[in-house]
Amino acid sequence: MWARSMRGMLSVGAVVALAACGGGSGPGDSRSSVAAAVAGASLLTVTTQLFEEKTLSASGQQSCASCHLTANGHADPIGTRLPVGGSALDKQGNRSSPSLHYLEANGPFRFVAGEPVGGFTWDGRADTRAAQAAGPLFDAVEMANPDVPTLAAKVRALPYYADVAAHFGLTALSSDQEVVLALQQALETYQRLDTDYLLFNSRYDRYLDGTETLSAAELRGLQVFNDPARGQCAKCHPSQPLADGTRPLFTTFGYEALGVPRNPDALANADPAFYDMGLCGPKRTDLSHRTDLCGRFKIPTLRNIAVTAPYFHNAAIATLDQAVAFYATRDIDPARWYPVVNGVIDQFNDLPGALRGNVFRDAPFGQKPGDPPRLSPADVSDLVALLKTLTDDTTRSPGGARVAKP
Repeated sequence: MWARSMRGMLSVGAVVALAACGGGSGPGDSRSSVAAAVAGASLLTVTTQLFEEKTLSASGQQSCASCHLTANGHADPIGTRLPVGGSALDKQGNRSSPSLHYLEANGPFRFVAGEPVGGFTWDGRADTRAAQAAGPLFDAVEMANPDVPTLAAKVRALPYYADVAAHFGLTALSSDQEVVLALQQALETYQRLDTDYLLFNSRYDRYLDGTETLSAAELRGLQVFNDPARGQCAKCHPSQPLADGTRPLFTTFGYEALGVPRNPDALANADPAFYDMGLCGPKRTDLSHRTDLCGRFKIPTLRNIAVTAPYFHNAAIATLDQAVAFYATRDIDPARWYPVVNGVIDQFNDLPGALRGNVFRDAPFGQKPGDPPRLSPADVSDLVALLKTLTDDTTRSPGGARVAKP
């Protein structure tokens, strides 16, 4: 990968710059640690090691990278329906591992004009990448550390702990909490430093730069994508550069309830009373009273979407073709996606009946069974072709955050 080939080149200048802007600060005084850090491994090397470090899990066999693979846009491994973790690697989670790319502009969770925006994880309950990192580290179905002292001891036992301490200002007097906070900050720092997370060099980016052409099918797909009466995809996944040339991120960082079908492979769903309702719980608890938000999950970026299967928060849909077809046929052919119970199609079956009115019904949805489709099978094929142009090329150098001027 481009970032990995550049890893050894991050040296004292980068460390000083990060310390000056707060990116390298830690529980101690980062400025005093710069000289020590220069003598050891680079900041990118150390933080990458921590991201890939399996001994930081209760099982000793799982790292952050186990569920966020570089080749898959730092999302689930190919073929994974739902991640498995825990101290014996025998506990299934009930949410897919989303891509970690293109989150620099995400920001903390907040309401803008009454609509939820920002935050990390599918329900936005973490306000920073560092806060988000604590979730998997301690979640019983993920890396499953039982408490802060246990995890801090594992960090101190790392053969490269001296490098971690030097870069993040830890000393012999640092508390367990300070060591774990430094680990969280290191995982955030890694995502900021590894250029694979913001490559902006897909075929679509090069099309915007005027150095690449799209095929007829891809251009048709772009038309459908932007058409508010057909795909209306750009409403949640903006596809055009901003006025200043800033490249589109293909997400608003907002939340929507799509009525994705219940995943029969999710063990949690063996309990018919269990529902993962995103913003209103059960993982997130502060918005449990906002029943109008039940069923809403984070709108992900579509960048690298072709390599980040399975799809949606519950991994209910396995392939990109199926995911796009879901948008095209959810309402006109619900039997394709939902079970029949007592002779009736149980549409939106991953939400309690009283909350199914929260589901998004504007285009391309909102029709009745048997109505003419807004998106034809040919449109679905063209949209898939377009979405495949959003895959970054990790063998190329990164593009700029703004469209290149001719």
